[in-house]
Amino acid sequence: MHEYSLAHALLDGLTDHLREHPVAGRITAVHVRKGELLILSEEALAEAWRILTAGTPLAGSALRLEKVPVKVRCGSCGYEGPVKYAGEGWHFAVPILACPRCEGRAEVIEGRELAIIGLSVDEVTG
Repeated sequence: MHEYSLAHALLDGLTDHLREHPVAGRITAVHVRKGELLILSEEALAEAWRILTAGTPLAGSALRLEKVPVKVRCGSCGYEGPVKYAGEGWHFAVPILACPRCEGRAEVIEGRELAIIGLSVDEVTG
């Protein structure tokens, strides 16, 4: 399962980070940027996270996904920004990975990432 390996990679990276930079309190949510081009089941990712974090300091934490739209840069005309979509109005739209201005070849600069950007923590009060 692709989602399981992604959840495992997120957990490994966060565990390493927390070992060096511990937080005071219980982590309730892990905030993640997810690029639009990264095809995965958000439900399967959340379930894999729940399974993998059981028995760890991250047990009970939720993944909160922030969706990142596709952004491109065109080497021909210099355009940088969002893409056009095919199939708008259907159940889903497919990003067109060409320059929306000149239709030239464009480089994807955002929309492929999966990265932890923050944590929500219930601080310990005493």
